[in-house]
Amino acid sequence: MREGHSLEEELNRLVRSIGERQAKQEDPLSPEGEPAPEKTETIHVYVVREGEEPLDEQVVDSTLTEDVALPSSDGGDPCSLFTVEYRRPGLPGLLAAGMGVLLPLASIVFQVLLVLLTPTPTIVLVPLARHLSTTATITVGSGAPTGAQIPGRLLPLLALTQTKTAPATGKGHQDAQYARGAITFYNGLFTAQTVAAGTRLVVSDGVQVVTDQVAVIPAARATTPPTYGRVTVSAQATQTGPQGNISVRDINEACCLPSVLAQNTVAFQGGHNERDYTVVTRADRDNAVSSLTATLGQSEQAALAAQLAPGEALATPACKPEVTPDHQPGAEAAAVTVTVSMRCTAVAYESIALQERATSILTTKAQQQLGTHYSLIGAVQVSALQAMITDQKRGRASIAVTVDGTWAYQFSQQELWRIKQLVAGQTQQQAIRILLGLPGIQRAIIEGIGESQRLPKENPRFQIRMLYGEVSSAMSNRHWFLEL
Repeated sequence: MREGHSLEEELNRLVRSIGERQAKQEDPLSPEGEPAPEKTETIHVYVVREGEEPLDEQVVDSTLTEDVALPSSDGGDPCSLFTVEYRRPGLPGLLAAGMGVLLPLASIVFQVLLVLLTPTPTIVLVPLARHLSTTATITVGSGAPTGAQIPGRLLPLLALTQTKTAPATGKGHQDAQYARGAITFYNGLFTAQTVAAGTRLVVSDGVQVVTDQVAVIPAARATTPPTYGRVTVSAQATQTGPQGNISVRDINEACCLPSVLAQNTVAFQGGHNERDYTVVTRADRDNAVSSLTATLGQSEQAALAAQLAPGEALATPACKPEVTPDHQPGAEAAAVTVTVSMRCTAVAYESIALQERATSILTTKAQQQLGTHYSLIGAVQVSALQAMITDQKRGRASIAVTVDGTWAYQFSQQELWRIKQLVAGQTQQQAIRILLGLPGIQRAIIEGIGESQRLPKENPRFQIRMLYGEVSSAMSNRHWFLEL
């Protein structure tokens, strides 16, 4: 082995020496400035390691290009007499060397592409989710906030008034009517007399009226002066229309029997022709009220919002409307005029404090009902309802709120790794059956493998995605994912 190493070292030394000589001989000049003649020698060097057969690929060809005296035996360096020409490998050698490098590289690339192009199985888990809702009353005060009270204040009383006139849309109809009144009969005899019902009496302009009842007139009394006996019965005009609306004593005549006088001591009324007319309906009044209320609400909201400080929000004001129409439903009129007065009390509160307080209330309820394995998904939705002043002097009020939120079952990293171990090597159906049998899983989907294929078993190469779904209508089309 030492011999082989010495020969190899000698060869390396020889090659280095040749390289140095070639560097010196690049474009050499003779003393006269002419290029020196080139001498090219080819040396055949055979490298044979101990225990190995000589190989053709290890031959370096050399050729003696001119007669040179052989080295003497005085120990001179024979290498100084030679110029070595190193020949590069031919095309077959390059191809063989290239294939030796490319084949392993191609195998590695193929393996990488096989991993990249092979779909990674994915398990999508939909955890159990619970929607919770509650109503609560939160105290608002202008003093220092406490655990049960959030910062807020009472706004000054706001009073607004508006009036609107709307046309009447109701339809009324009257048939032709007879004018009606009464006739009084006087009796000058000392004996009673009777006037039959249906007795006709004529007005000076030709209008006739007729009695509806029998008139029994008492006898006159012998007083000084004598007192006539008298009786009054109802009567009506004989024709429909306003002409029957006669005035007082348009009838004043003797009639019917001796010593009997007939008079209309009251005017006849109600006589009219057939007619159509408009009346006020309930909808006419209510539509006017609704329009005014909406307009007042916008004005009121703008006026109250202008009083808010940064960070404050407005609870729904408590407003008391007063409605005054000039005509009630059913009344005959061409239009109705409605006046609406609105008096509002309002409460301003710090929105962040209310959100935190409402979230705390619902979180406490969730812990009581669901336990600690559920966590809030997204944000709690708070709707501030009616505000009510509880202490005007101290500036305190209460706000009724509705709080909504969604809690979902949560898996720890250890639980997710355990799930991967449980389903590793299982078919799609087997894995889904195992997953649905675990607590907290509502639905499971496996993507990336066919029904007959199995999930990787050794060192499982697949991922778990947690789909927490759509949380609410205010957050529609949103999903939360957690990948392992």
